[in-house]
Amino acid sequence: MRLSLGRQAARAALLLATLTFPIPSTAAEPLSGKFLADVIATSEPHRDSLIALLKGRRGLPSWVRNMVGQPRYVALASERFDIAGQAMQRFRACQPGRCDASRIWVLYSADGKRVVARVADEELGETLFGDPSVEELQALQR
Repeated sequence: MRLSLGRQAARAALLLATLTFPIPSTAAEPLSGKFLADVIATSEPHRDSLIALLKGRRGLPSWVRNMVGQPRYVALASERFDIAGQAMQRFRACQPGRCDASRIWVLYSADGKRVVARVADEELGETLFGDPSVEELQALQR
């Protein structure tokens, strides 16, 4: 099937406009299957909110305190959680060689601006950060 010159020009103009002015996607970016180190490295809101959450806090294992600048931890892919009608993203990570003894769970809002966390360390105990709601706490404990 051949298109007329007018239709070809219209198609070319539409393609050029689409490439020049991309239409925002209405589909949300998947919240599962991501890795914490990659998200922190590529998303300023995620990085900034985690830094603010952990900065100057006592009772953190050194690998957690340094996790933004030195990602030396073992991590599982993120999981999506729906909490109070909002999509959230949970990450789990642990200290290499001590996963049973030193772990962190991090729960982000989809935009990365809200973050809560739970750190469980055999030597330092368990600590919550960010004042999680009851539903967020349940997600951090799973």
